[in-house]
Amino acid sequence: METQTEYYTGSDTTGSDGDSNRVLTLSNIGTTQQDGFLVYASGLPLGLTTEYTVSHLSASTEITFLNGLWDDMTVIVNYYEKQLGGVGSDFNLGPLGDFGVTATRTPVTMTTDFSGNKTYTDGTDEDISIVLMPYNVKYDLDKSGLNKNYDMMAFVGPSVTLNKYDKITHDSKVYRVDNVSTRDFDGTTVMKKAMLYFSDDE
Repeated sequence: METQTEYYTGSDTTGSDGDSNRVLTLSNIGTTQQDGFLVYASGLPLGLTTEYTVSHLSASTEITFLNGLWDDMTVIVNYYEKQLGGVGSDFNLGPLGDFGVTATRTPVTMTTDFSGNKTYTDGTDEDISIVLMPYNVKYDLDKSGLNKNYDMMAFVGPSVTLNKYDKITHDSKVYRVDNVSTRDFDGTTVMKKAMLYFSDDE
């Protein structure tokens, strides 16, 4: 692991001068570690969960400042980052590099009212790199009652956000995410696998 120190000001974060919940994106290229992760604002150390939260990612870790942050405040971040090697690099440089495509992810929030009716609300679209593979499984006759099957299997990098109900649009076709699982190696998530089905109501 390598020790990194990054220097910023409040103006490098999202939001406006003095706002709370401003987000700072780091320039890490390896997964940041909570052990040894220190954040200072105007020379004062900040407390995790009370003054800031952090999403440790394999690249571009994000810090959210929970209290007001002004543009002229200095921000210093010390952290360790773990370089992702082995199959992690193989996935990014191999399948994702060879077979990856750019698709549109639409985050979807599902809510259920008191009557049990479900409402799906779309969020803001974003482009993601993804490997899409047709998923063809033939059932035996004793499983003929299974009349719903997945249409696509997808793989994304560990830092890509992908949740159940999200929509993936590629080649003018819209798919719904049904479930997402991680693939780990030596305690490190190297990719995410998602099962998709064609959304014929779009």
